[in-house]
Amino acid sequence: MKRLFVVPVLITATLLIVCGSEPRITREIPIEDFFRTPDRTDYKLSPDGGHYAFVGPYNGTSNVFIREIGGAEDRRLTSATDRDIIRFFWGNSSHIMYLQDNEGDENYRLYRVNVDSKEVVCLTDFDNVSTRVISRLGSDPDELLISMNRRDPEVFDPYRLNVETGELELLVENPGSIRGWMADNAGVVRIGHAAGLMYRKDDKSPFVEAIALDAGDTFSPEYFTPDNKNVYAYSSVGRDKIAIVEYDLENGREVRVLFEHPEYDAFGDDERDHFRYSQEKEKLLYALYTAEKRRLHFFDDEMAGIFRDLEKEIGEYEIVFKSATDDFSRFILEVTSDRLPGAYYLYDSAKRELDLLSLAAPWIDEKEMAGMETIEYESRDGLTIHGYLTLPNGRSPRNLPLIVHPHAGPQWRNSWGFDARTQFFANRGYAVLQVNYRGSEGYGKDFMKAGFRQWGLKMQDDITDGVNWLIERGIADKDRVAIFGWSFGGYAALAGLTFTPELYACGLDLWGISNYFTFYEGFPPYWKPYLEEINERWGDPVADSLQMYETSPVFHVERIRAPVFIAQGVNDPRVRIRQSEQMVEELEKHGKEYEYYPIEGEGHAFSNEEKIIDLMRRIEAFLEKHMGDEDRE
Repeated sequence: MKRLFVVPVLITATLLIVCGSEPRITREIPIEDFFRTPDRTDYKLSPDGGHYAFVGPYNGTSNVFIREIGGAEDRRLTSATDRDIIRFFWGNSSHIMYLQDNEGDENYRLYRVNVDSKEVVCLTDFDNVSTRVISRLGSDPDELLISMNRRDPEVFDPYRLNVETGELELLVENPGSIRGWMADNAGVVRIGHAAGLMYRKDDKSPFVEAIALDAGDTFSPEYFTPDNKNVYAYSSVGRDKIAIVEYDLENGREVRVLFEHPEYDAFGDDERDHFRYSQEKEKLLYALYTAEKRRLHFFDDEMAGIFRDLEKEIGEYEIVFKSATDDFSRFILEVTSDRLPGAYYLYDSAKRELDLLSLAAPWIDEKEMAGMETIEYESRDGLTIHGYLTLPNGRSPRNLPLIVHPHAGPQWRNSWGFDARTQFFANRGYAVLQVNYRGSEGYGKDFMKAGFRQWGLKMQDDITDGVNWLIERGIADKDRVAIFGWSFGGYAALAGLTFTPELYACGLDLWGISNYFTFYEGFPPYWKPYLEEINERWGDPVADSLQMYETSPVFHVERIRAPVFIAQGVNDPRVRIRQSEQMVEELEKHGKEYEYYPIEGEGHAFSNEEKIIDLMRRIEAFLEKHMGDEDRE
């Protein structure tokens, strides 16, 4: 095999960082450096390999840019000023497609921008309608499969969309229970995701239930086999850990297991490709899964060889294939670590050339960042709980102020890697604990089900046990522990302050749930197909009403001892602003110390750089006030 050729000047720019010495005692890095809009991220190759597109800053907002392969100049295609463009893709080699909502309302419209003329056209310009992009539709590069809740706000119907003409064709009417759709290689919609899996043999046949799923089961088809008879799917049916399998839907049987892991689900985190299939090669190439760190399993020897060569050149870092041409002759790679926000490379497999395209945050010095260590401990009832601990550089790991950072979801999970908030807190002298409490994905069905209906109960105990584990080892100062989170993590922060008030010096709730009952009443209409599963996993507001009352922080504010910081996007369609307003009313009524920061023009996830930095500056001041660290330089 020929030696992998690397452009020396470009690669050195990264390896000087990668091969640096141990992290040094750091200066106080400006808050803007952690939360400013990344320089260039999310690269995507055009289908023909002639260009790549990426997201970069323009007036403090993420916009789409394009560059010709081998070219020297970037061309900006979009001019968003208020909302980041965070979801874009190539519709075909002539058009970029992107989704954008209005001030966080999550009613996403699909836009098309011509890469030559920069003309922008909205293809789904409908009021109070949200668009979801599913996949290309068959072999026609101009055809997309999308879904919209245009006909009925509660459900999404699949449509054929012609990228060039904008023509829309309704393909199937949702009977009311389908959450998502999938087409085969010929472009025929044959799968509907519901509580079970709906399937039809062809476009003339009715949909029937092919797989009935029990609580906690996963079955998610990702690709049809080349002959359109079977599917490649994630499945935990009949097993604890999610495996990648080939499944015969027509006859209702698992054909073979393609990959499984004895300890972890064969499944990646929610921000990256999980496994990749090549239409040209008509075979699976690789699977990305998350153990304590991300790992790749290869089905294709050629891809495995490419990856081994890349590892030798790039070093001990996570390497992910982010984008590829249709013929897999060119790849965009994302290289990351716990200290490196991201480096992006273009790899040409024919020329064996690897070029550094950019660093996501060139102003971040990797040697100044803190390391993230994997940890595990035993819960009070005997479960093994995994998580991550980040310690500030230049500080003895003794009696540190601690920020507990529960993840959202609640079924998501923390992963090893660069996290701007965690690095910011560490730079300010705090240790940061991130816990994958029971109910977190990645550790099998039994671990997931152990978290069912355990909000504020055993899930919260797992977080508490992690805090005490660090206190008992002398790492955390028992008098300086804060809890910080958003969405479910915000709920966990409020629950920690309410149900273990002796544990925390302060807490920060970002758009978190305070009241189960009004939370359920405020669900978006398109959550209706999920209600049965939500009731099973989170709790039924009727059958479990007593438990929901006992575990809703808003009803027990008198127990809170510590100051509370609450922030809320005014336009949040998931956790409505009433959740925060109710909590503030009760805090005021009971004479508790709090700060409240409602943020106009934002929804469930903040997008505007200026507002994010302002929010984090307020959080910094709040922590400094209530977790003051006289030893911090």
